[in-house]
Amino acid sequence: MVRMVLTLSTEVKTMNQDMESGATRDSRTETIRSPEEVPLYSLVPVRGPEGEILEAYRGVQRQDTKEIVSVMSPRYGLVQHADLVKALHVVGEALDKPETPDRELAASAHFTRESIKLYSNGRRMEMKLVIGKKFKVDGENTFFPAVRLLNSIDGATAVRLEAYSIRVACLNQLHASARSFLEFRELHLASADDLLGQLQAATHEILDHFEDALDTYVTAMHENMPIADFVPSLTGAGIPARHVDRMAQQLPEYFGSTLWGRESRWDLYQLATSYLTREVAGLVNPQRERQFERAAARALLLEGAGEGGEEVPA
Repeated sequence: MVRMVLTLSTEVKTMNQDMESGATRDSRTETIRSPEEVPLYSLVPVRGPEGEILEAYRGVQRQDTKEIVSVMSPRYGLVQHADLVKALHVVGEALDKPETPDRELAASAHFTRESIKLYSNGRRMEMKLVIGKKFKVDGENTFFPAVRLLNSIDGATAVRLEAYSIRVACLNQLHASARSFLEFRELHLASADDLLGQLQAATHEILDHFEDALDTYVTAMHENMPIADFVPSLTGAGIPARHVDRMAQQLPEYFGSTLWGRESRWDLYQLATSYLTREVAGLVNPQRERQFERAAARALLLEGAGEGGEEVPA
């Protein structure tokens, strides 16, 4: 068997330089067309400047490109992106699919039932799955629940499954309650069946609590806020001003830099998420997309909306 060996003094230095400089290949988001195309990774030895094997490190090598994408401790347990994606795909196949005589849904370029993306040079993965169980609040507000599966092979995050939702009328992607996520900080897997079982249980637990998000939406529908607070609330939550200014220009009350009147927090939130879904989501990596999504919810949707936060990187 051929053993792949990483020399720490060269490859690791190059990788770190790429990370610090924001090199194009490192920041690129790769869209993966099917679970079968998700690349595999291997743990490989790491060598020091004199050729000696450094027992304190293991390299994580992407098999299709042969790149070393991260360096970890020898105790690191590699959880393959591919295993997670295939397991959640199986879960999705057993659940209802979104109905499509909904013509807007079938034709929209913004709607994909299942999507898989790699980013940070393949170190991180996001998979989204929309579930075809409709939740209806009123005649204008019907939602599909959805789950987002996250994994990293650089130790940045644990395996995480969290909820979001799709509003059928406009296909905006919405935050679905800060409590609607499950994190697997130590994923002990005896088999593929074990992984499948854990993701099945987690998905059903999120669905069981999805109505918590609907309660949040209904509250926002019945609470008004000054439209003049729209811009400072979003910038205070961390969304860059250049994005917020473009959102504000879509308000009928906008004239120059002046805003007046009151509107429901829900309608203002829909304006913000419409912009983020259509103008921003395809231009940033999934981590930035989630940061924008949470910032908009902090500003306009959740309890304590309008309180400040850290700026989200553009």
